[in-house]
Amino acid sequence: MDTVSLSVVIASHNAETVIGTCLAALDLQRLEHHAEIIVADSSTDATPEIISQRFPWVRLLHFDDPMSLPHLRGRGIAASRGDIIAILDPFSVAAPDWAKRVLAAHAKDPNLAIGGAVGLHRPESKSLAAWTIYFNEYALFMPPIRRGATWIVPGSNVSYKRNALFDGTAPRYPVFWKTFVNWDIERAGSPLWLADDVLVELNKPISFVSFLNTRYHHGRCFAGMRGENPQMRMVRAVSTAAVPLLLAWRWTSGFWPKRRHRLRFLLTLPGQLALFTVWAWGEAWGYVRGPGRCCEQLFY
Repeated sequence: MDTVSLSVVIASHNAETVIGTCLAALDLQRLEHHAEIIVADSSTDATPEIISQRFPWVRLLHFDDPMSLPHLRGRGIAASRGDIIAILDPFSVAAPDWAKRVLAAHAKDPNLAIGGAVGLHRPESKSLAAWTIYFNEYALFMPPIRRGATWIVPGSNVSYKRNALFDGTAPRYPVFWKTFVNWDIERAGSPLWLADDVLVELNKPISFVSFLNTRYHHGRCFAGMRGENPQMRMVRAVSTAAVPLLLAWRWTSGFWPKRRHRLRFLLTLPGQLALFTVWAWGEAWGYVRGPGRCCEQLFY
Protein backbone atom coordinates (compact mmCIF):
# COMPACT_ATOMS: atom_id res chain seq x y z
CA MET A 1 0.00 0.00 0.00
CA ASP A 2 1.36 3.42 -0.95
CA THR A 3 2.36 5.74 1.86
CA VAL A 4 -0.08 8.62 2.32
CA SER A 5 1.28 11.75 3.98
CA LEU A 6 -1.91 13.79 3.76
CA SER A 7 -5.58 12.86 3.56
CA VAL A 8 -7.90 15.63 2.40
CA VAL A 9 -11.52 15.02 3.39
CA ILE A 10 -14.26 16.97 1.63
CA ALA A 11 -17.92 16.52 2.59
CA SER A 12 -20.27 17.54 -0.21
CA HIS A 13 -24.00 17.84 -0.74
CA ASN A 14 -25.28 19.16 -4.07
CA ALA A 15 -22.00 20.92 -4.84
CA GLU A 16 -22.03 20.65 -8.65
CA THR A 17 -21.35 24.37 -9.15
CA VAL A 18 -18.18 24.41 -7.02
CA ILE A 19 -16.69 20.93 -6.72
CA GLY A 20 -14.75 21.20 -9.98
CA THR A 21 -12.92 24.35 -8.88
CA CYS A 22 -12.18 22.82 -5.48
CA LEU A 23 -10.69 19.60 -6.85
CA ALA A 24 -8.80 21.23 -9.72
CA ALA A 25 -6.86 23.27 -7.15
CA LEU A 26 -5.70 20.03 -5.49
CA ASP A 27 -4.78 18.05 -8.61
CA LEU A 28 -1.07 18.85 -8.93
CA GLN A 29 -0.53 19.05 -5.17
CA ARG A 30 -1.77 15.52 -4.48
CA LEU A 31 1.01 13.92 -6.53
CA GLU A 32 3.85 16.04 -5.21
CA HIS A 33 2.91 15.53 -1.57
CA HIS A 34 1.57 11.94 -1.55
CA ALA A 35 -1.93 13.10 -0.73
CA GLU A 36 -5.21 11.27 -1.11
CA ILE A 37 -8.39 13.24 -1.78
CA ILE A 38 -11.57 11.77 -0.30
CA VAL A 39 -14.99 13.19 -1.13
CA ALA A 40 -17.83 11.92 1.07
CA ASP A 41 -20.95 12.83 -0.85
CA SER A 42 -24.73 12.59 -0.52
CA SER A 43 -25.67 14.73 -3.51
CA THR A 44 -28.76 14.39 -5.65
CA ASP A 45 -27.32 16.67 -8.35
CA ALA A 46 -24.47 16.00 -10.79
CA THR A 47 -21.68 16.19 -8.19
CA PRO A 48 -20.75 12.46 -8.24
CA GLU A 49 -20.79 12.38 -12.05
CA ILE A 50 -18.51 15.42 -12.24
CA ILE A 51 -16.07 13.79 -9.83
CA SER A 52 -16.09 10.41 -11.58
CA GLN A 53 -15.63 11.85 -15.06
CA ARG A 54 -13.23 14.74 -14.43
CA PHE A 55 -11.36 13.62 -11.32
CA PRO A 56 -11.04 9.81 -11.39
CA TRP A 57 -8.20 9.97 -8.85
CA VAL A 58 -10.61 11.08 -6.12
CA ARG A 59 -11.81 8.47 -3.62
CA LEU A 60 -15.52 9.07 -3.93
CA LEU A 61 -17.73 7.78 -1.12
CA HIS A 62 -21.28 8.33 -2.33
CA PHE A 63 -24.31 7.75 -0.12
CA ASP A 64 -27.81 7.66 -1.58
CA ASP A 65 -29.47 8.68 1.68
CA PRO A 66 -29.17 12.35 2.71
CA MET A 67 -26.39 12.81 5.23
CA SER A 68 -25.41 15.91 7.17
CA LEU A 69 -21.99 17.51 6.96
CA PRO A 70 -20.74 16.03 10.29
CA HIS A 71 -21.84 12.52 9.27
CA LEU A 72 -20.16 12.82 5.87
CA ARG A 73 -16.96 14.13 7.42
CA GLY A 74 -16.98 11.25 9.87
CA ARG A 75 -17.26 8.75 7.02
CA GLY A 76 -14.47 10.44 5.10
CA ILE A 77 -12.15 10.56 8.11
CA ALA A 78 -12.83 6.88 8.87
CA ALA A 79 -11.68 6.00 5.33
CA SER A 80 -8.52 8.13 5.50
CA ARG A 81 -4.98 6.74 5.63
CA GLY A 82 -2.85 9.85 6.00
CA ASP A 83 -0.62 10.85 8.89
CA ILE A 84 -2.22 14.29 8.61
CA ILE A 85 -5.97 14.63 7.96
CA ALA A 86 -7.19 17.92 6.53
CA ILE A 87 -10.78 19.10 6.30
CA LEU A 88 -11.88 21.24 3.37
CA ASP A 89 -15.29 22.24 2.06
CA PRO A 90 -16.32 21.98 -1.59
CA PHE A 91 -16.35 25.79 -1.34
CA SER A 92 -12.61 25.80 -0.54
CA VAL A 93 -10.10 26.72 -3.27
CA ALA A 94 -6.67 25.75 -1.99
CA ALA A 95 -3.63 27.90 -2.75
CA PRO A 96 -1.03 26.22 -5.03
CA ASP A 97 1.26 25.56 -2.05
CA TRP A 98 -1.52 24.61 0.40
CA ALA A 99 -0.61 20.93 0.85
CA LYS A 100 3.08 21.78 1.26
CA ARG A 101 2.23 24.38 3.91
CA VAL A 102 -0.10 22.02 5.80
CA LEU A 103 2.56 19.33 6.06
CA ALA A 104 5.24 21.87 7.01
CA ALA A 105 3.04 23.32 9.76
CA HIS A 106 2.50 19.91 11.33
CA ALA A 107 6.20 19.05 11.05
CA LYS A 108 7.10 22.30 12.80
CA ASP A 109 4.42 22.59 15.48
CA PRO A 110 3.30 19.86 17.91
CA ASN A 111 -0.30 21.09 18.07
CA LEU A 112 -2.88 18.46 17.13
CA ALA A 113 -5.23 20.86 15.30
CA ILE A 114 -3.90 23.56 12.97
CA GLY A 115 -6.07 26.01 11.05
CA GLY A 116 -5.17 28.46 8.34
CA ALA A 117 -6.32 31.59 6.57
CA VAL A 118 -9.47 31.92 4.45
CA GLY A 119 -9.61 34.57 1.75
CA LEU A 120 -12.46 35.36 -0.63
CA HIS A 121 -12.21 33.85 -4.12
CA ARG A 122 -12.27 36.46 -6.89
CA PRO A 123 -13.34 39.23 -4.50
CA GLU A 124 -13.62 41.89 -7.19
CA SER A 125 -16.71 40.18 -8.61
CA LYS A 126 -18.53 39.57 -5.33
CA SER A 127 -21.78 41.24 -4.23
CA LEU A 128 -22.33 42.86 -0.85
CA ALA A 129 -24.36 39.78 0.15
CA ALA A 130 -21.40 37.53 -0.69
CA TRP A 131 -19.09 39.74 1.36
CA THR A 132 -21.57 39.59 4.26
CA ILE A 133 -21.58 35.79 4.20
CA TYR A 134 -17.78 35.72 3.95
CA PHE A 135 -17.25 38.13 6.83
CA ASN A 136 -19.83 36.34 8.98
CA GLU A 137 -18.01 33.03 8.63
CA TYR A 138 -14.39 34.02 8.10
CA ALA A 139 -13.64 37.63 9.04
CA LEU A 140 -11.35 36.37 11.80
CA PHE A 141 -9.40 34.30 9.28
CA MET A 142 -9.08 36.82 6.45
CA PRO A 143 -5.38 37.29 5.65
CA PRO A 144 -3.28 38.39 7.34
CA ILE A 145 -3.71 36.19 10.39
CA ARG A 146 -1.33 35.88 13.31
CA ARG A 147 0.51 32.60 13.70
CA GLY A 148 0.04 31.08 17.13
CA ALA A 149 -2.42 29.72 19.65
CA THR A 150 -6.07 30.60 19.13
CA TRP A 151 -9.55 29.95 20.49
CA ILE A 152 -11.08 29.09 17.11
CA VAL A 153 -10.04 27.63 13.75
CA PRO A 154 -11.92 27.70 10.43
CA GLY A 155 -13.91 24.59 9.62
CA SER A 156 -13.05 24.86 5.94
CA ASN A 157 -9.27 24.94 6.39
CA VAL A 158 -8.19 22.85 9.34
CA SER A 159 -5.96 19.81 9.67
CA TYR A 160 -5.27 17.27 12.39
CA LYS A 161 -2.53 14.87 13.34
CA ARG A 162 -3.91 11.38 12.98
CA ASN A 163 -3.69 10.50 16.66
CA ALA A 164 -6.14 13.33 17.43
CA LEU A 165 -8.88 11.58 15.46
CA PHE A 166 -8.06 7.88 15.86
CA ASP A 167 -7.61 5.43 18.71
CA GLY A 168 -5.25 3.05 17.00
CA THR A 169 -7.10 2.08 13.83
CA ALA A 170 -10.54 3.03 15.13
CA PRO A 171 -11.91 6.50 14.34
CA ARG A 172 -12.63 8.41 17.53
CA TYR A 173 -15.46 10.48 16.02
CA PRO A 174 -17.80 8.55 13.69
CA VAL A 175 -19.74 11.81 13.46
CA PHE A 176 -17.35 14.75 13.23
CA TRP A 177 -18.61 17.83 15.09
CA LYS A 178 -15.73 20.26 14.67
CA THR A 179 -16.42 22.41 17.73
CA PHE A 180 -16.75 19.48 20.11
CA VAL A 181 -13.73 17.69 18.63
CA ASN A 182 -11.64 20.83 19.08
CA TRP A 183 -12.82 21.22 22.66
CA ASP A 184 -11.71 17.63 23.35
CA ILE A 185 -8.30 18.42 21.86
CA GLU A 186 -7.93 21.53 24.02
CA ARG A 187 -8.98 19.63 27.14
CA ALA A 188 -6.30 17.06 26.34
CA GLY A 189 -3.71 19.85 26.59
CA SER A 190 -3.08 20.78 22.96
CA PRO A 191 -4.04 24.39 22.11
CA LEU A 192 -5.63 25.11 18.77
CA TRP A 193 -3.13 26.71 16.40
CA LEU A 194 -3.18 29.02 13.39
CA ALA A 195 -0.60 28.85 10.60
CA ASP A 196 -0.58 32.11 8.68
CA ASP A 197 0.74 30.64 5.42
CA VAL A 198 -1.88 27.88 5.00
CA LEU A 199 -4.38 29.54 2.67
CA VAL A 200 -7.65 28.65 0.99
CA GLU A 201 -10.21 30.94 -0.64
CA LEU A 202 -13.97 30.79 -0.20
CA ASN A 203 -16.02 30.14 -3.34
CA LYS A 204 -19.57 29.94 -1.94
CA PRO A 205 -22.25 31.05 -4.41
CA ILE A 206 -25.30 30.72 -2.18
CA SER A 207 -28.03 33.24 -1.45
CA PHE A 208 -28.18 35.34 1.68
CA VAL A 209 -31.62 33.91 2.54
CA SER A 210 -30.34 30.34 2.27
CA PHE A 211 -27.36 31.14 4.46
CA LEU A 212 -29.62 32.91 6.97
CA ASN A 213 -31.74 29.78 7.25
CA THR A 214 -28.78 27.53 7.92
CA ARG A 215 -27.54 29.84 10.70
CA TYR A 216 -30.65 28.92 12.70
CA HIS A 217 -30.01 25.21 12.17
CA HIS A 218 -26.36 25.54 13.20
CA GLY A 219 -27.20 27.53 16.33
CA ARG A 220 -29.96 25.20 17.48
CA CYS A 221 -27.96 22.05 16.75
CA PHE A 222 -24.92 23.40 18.62
CA ALA A 223 -26.95 24.25 21.73
CA GLY A 224 -29.09 21.12 21.60
CA MET A 225 -26.06 18.84 21.62
CA ARG A 226 -24.38 20.38 24.64
CA GLY A 227 -24.75 17.90 27.47
CA GLU A 228 -25.56 20.11 30.46
CA ASN A 229 -28.04 20.02 33.33
CA PRO A 230 -31.44 21.72 32.86
CA GLN A 231 -30.58 24.67 35.10
CA MET A 232 -27.45 25.53 33.13
CA ARG A 233 -29.34 25.17 29.87
CA MET A 234 -31.90 27.71 31.03
CA VAL A 235 -29.14 30.11 32.06
CA ARG A 236 -27.53 29.74 28.66
CA ALA A 237 -30.89 30.19 26.90
CA VAL A 238 -31.43 33.52 28.65
CA SER A 239 -27.86 34.62 27.96
CA THR A 240 -28.30 34.16 24.20
CA ALA A 241 -29.93 37.61 24.13
CA ALA A 242 -26.41 39.01 24.35
CA VAL A 243 -24.93 36.69 21.72
CA PRO A 244 -25.46 38.89 18.60
CA LEU A 245 -23.67 41.88 20.11
CA LEU A 246 -20.98 39.70 21.66
CA LEU A 247 -20.24 38.02 18.33
CA ALA A 248 -20.31 41.33 16.47
CA TRP A 249 -17.79 42.74 18.95
CA ARG A 250 -15.54 39.68 18.70
CA TRP A 251 -15.61 39.71 14.92
CA THR A 252 -14.99 43.46 14.68
CA SER A 253 -12.15 43.45 17.20
CA GLY A 254 -10.52 40.52 15.42
CA PHE A 255 -11.01 41.96 11.94
CA TRP A 256 -10.27 45.67 12.38
CA PRO A 257 -6.50 45.39 13.01
CA LYS A 258 -6.09 43.75 9.60
CA ARG A 259 -6.61 47.21 8.05
CA ARG A 260 -8.22 45.76 4.93
CA HIS A 261 -11.75 46.08 3.49
CA ARG A 262 -12.91 48.14 6.46
CA LEU A 263 -15.60 50.00 4.50
CA ARG A 264 -17.02 46.76 3.15
CA PHE A 265 -17.03 45.33 6.65
CA LEU A 266 -18.98 48.31 7.99
CA LEU A 267 -21.47 48.10 5.13
CA THR A 268 -22.10 44.44 5.92
CA LEU A 269 -22.59 44.91 9.67
CA PRO A 270 -26.43 45.08 9.47
CA GLY A 271 -26.47 41.80 7.56
CA GLN A 272 -23.98 40.25 9.94
CA LEU A 273 -26.10 41.28 12.93
CA ALA A 274 -29.10 39.63 11.28
CA LEU A 275 -27.10 36.42 10.83
CA PHE A 276 -25.80 36.51 14.41
CA THR A 277 -29.34 37.15 15.68
CA VAL A 278 -30.77 34.17 13.81
CA TRP A 279 -27.94 32.01 15.16
CA ALA A 280 -28.71 33.21 18.70
CA TRP A 281 -32.43 32.51 18.23
CA GLY A 282 -31.60 28.97 17.15
CA GLU A 283 -29.20 28.59 20.07
CA ALA A 284 -31.88 29.71 22.54
CA TRP A 285 -34.37 27.18 21.17
CA GLY A 286 -31.69 24.51 21.25
CA TYR A 287 -31.14 25.02 24.96
CA VAL A 288 -34.89 25.03 25.68
CA ARG A 289 -36.22 22.40 23.26
CA GLY A 290 -33.20 20.46 22.09
CA PRO A 291 -31.86 20.21 18.53
CA GLY A 292 -35.06 18.95 16.93
CA ARG A 293 -34.18 17.95 13.37
CA CYS A 294 -31.74 20.80 12.84
CA CYS A 295 -28.63 18.63 13.04
CA GLU A 296 -29.94 16.58 10.11
CA GLN A 297 -30.17 19.71 7.95
CA LEU A 298 -26.56 20.85 8.15
CA PHE A 299 -25.38 20.48 4.57
CA TYR A 300 -22.95 23.44 4.54
